[in-house]
Amino acid sequence: MAPSLRDTLPLPHPVTAFDCPQLLAGRQKPVRYATASVDAQAGAIEIQVSIDYRMPSLAARAMGRSRRVDQDRFLRYMRLADAGLRRYWSRTITLNGADYTVGVSARQTANGLPLVLAHTGSRLLGPLSSRSSNPYPLLSGNLYYEPHHDSDSDAMFAMTAAHEIGHAFLTSAFGIRWSWGHGGTSSIFGRMAATAPPYPPSGEIGLMTYYRNNETAKIYRDDVLRRTIASENDVKTLLFIAGRD
Repeated sequence: MAPSLRDTLPLPHPVTAFDCPQLLAGRQKPVRYATASVDAQAGAIEIQVSIDYRMPSLAARAMGRSRRVDQDRFLRYMRLADAGLRRYWSRTITLNGADYTVGVSARQTANGLPLVLAHTGSRLLGPLSSRSSNPYPLLSGNLYYEPHHDSDSDAMFAMTAAHEIGHAFLTSAFGIRWSWGHGGTSSIFGRMAATAPPYPPSGEIGLMTYYRNNETAKIYRDDVLRRTIASENDVKTLLFIAGRD
């Protein structure tokens, strides 16, 4: 049976239930890992996200889930993850009819979001040892560097890091179903929905959305990397849950 028009329409984003003054003020119980500074006069918002980058545990390595990286590579992957967060979550949003330039940055702290930086593990474990994920707040996130992307491997890792870090924001705000379900484009276990949209041929590509692969994505990977960005509503979500300086 073909999906109905209702089934193919995107789900309304939960953040649209809050008005602009609420988003600018932030919620009453903010998350501990993000703080925002709002300069209404300058139309500028700075959001800092605390992250605790980690090496894979001894248990994870013993079961073959991941492989440890040397210190130089660890620092390199950390810089790439930081750059991805900044690149894909910084954008212009509109509040009360005014544009705000949002800049998002990371800092490493022991009390931040836990994220493991590692190489892929045993092939016998399948996606469990090769697919980056962030089941926040149940477990630490895992970011795997995948060299098979060749010259795009660094860029893909940075974008994947931004996506996985973003799951913590959306889970903190609206729960697992919305976050892990990628706004209705997948199941909570990551299986793409039949109604997931194809990659758009032009314009923004949502960082946190699942898209059906098509020739645009296969042939023009650089273009997909260039056009991908966190949606305006997702950035408003991060602003809403962040504490205030």
